[in-house]
Amino acid sequence: MFFYSLVLLTLLLLAIVIRPKRSTKAKRLYVALVFALLICIAACRSYTVGVDTEQFIRAYARIGAEGWSAFALERYEPGFTALCLLLNQLSSNYQLLLVFTAIVMYVPIGYAIYKYSENPLLSCFLFITLNIYTAYMNVMRQGIAAALLVVAFVFLLKRSNVGFVACVVAASMFHVYALIALVILPLTKIGFRKGYVFVYLALYAICLLAFNVVLALAQWVLGREDVYSSDFMASNYFGAVIQLAFVAVLAFFVVNYIEVLKRTNLDDRGMLSFYQHAMMLAVLFQVTGVQAKIFARLAYYFSIFAVISIPIALTAPKQKERTFSLVFLCSMSFAYFFAVGLLRPEWQGVIPYAVDFSNVLAILGW
Repeated sequence: MFFYSLVLLTLLLLAIVIRPKRSTKAKRLYVALVFALLICIAACRSYTVGVDTEQFIRAYARIGAEGWSAFALERYEPGFTALCLLLNQLSSNYQLLLVFTAIVMYVPIGYAIYKYSENPLLSCFLFITLNIYTAYMNVMRQGIAAALLVVAFVFLLKRSNVGFVACVVAASMFHVYALIALVILPLTKIGFRKGYVFVYLALYAICLLAFNVVLALAQWVLGREDVYSSDFMASNYFGAVIQLAFVAVLAFFVVNYIEVLKRTNLDDRGMLSFYQHAMMLAVLFQVTGVQAKIFARLAYYFSIFAVISIPIALTAPKQKERTFSLVFLCSMSFAYFFAVGLLRPEWQGVIPYAVDFSNVLAILGW
């Protein structure tokens, strides 16, 4: 945890020196430096960093040897298989996969924070302490898919439904379950009213009380019965409940304060409602994750927007309440990050952090 503590300290020191809120130029410089650091950390990591990383580098070697037949032989989505084939044409060194995916995953998120965050320091802080950054060093395919969904979000802001759908489909080429994000388009169109909270609560209850029905529906729609083995369906119940409670608190802040914000701001593009729906959907998939951890990973596709929606939501309360809420959220996320890192490092496998210097230097041709 000492390494990641230094990263968080670096974020703070950079903010003190650059003062990103004073100008657009300063904000751009701050976000660029932070994400350059985060990309380097992810790109230079050893294969031991991330529970699933070793699986992906073995797949990278196999796909390189299999060639075009890999599309039939491998279980991975075609986008990931094609990416491995393409990168193998440049180098058989798996470090190239880590470098390329680090860039692909984190650049869109950095851009979105620069363009749309009301508080870049808070957004970058949350990106790490909500365990999103470290999660993507583990679940590579979902990380790429989530980054493409951030691009889809940018298209939605620009009122390009075609661009949004195209990006979601592209994301599904890396993780098929990313198609679930299509639901956010009609939800954004209809907006978000207070009564919708009860609709979501009813959905949560159904997922908890009739999970077998939900599971059967998922199997029928996705047609991937092979995925629902005991290996995938096992769940750390206590850990899942803790994660659910944490995400639920974040969703409460976003939904409540954005509802206040909507009273004084014209939500002409429906994007404030987008944030509310995104957080409620993140809770929904955390609820299903209590029963089966594979479904909790779908929450990644919606919880990423917390890093933008929370700073926006915190513009709603008055100064005293805003300061209290900011301190509370930061303290809670910081405590959660360290509790997971110290007590449950096996969840993501990013501790301890390690660099394979010889492999990194080999990519650089040294």
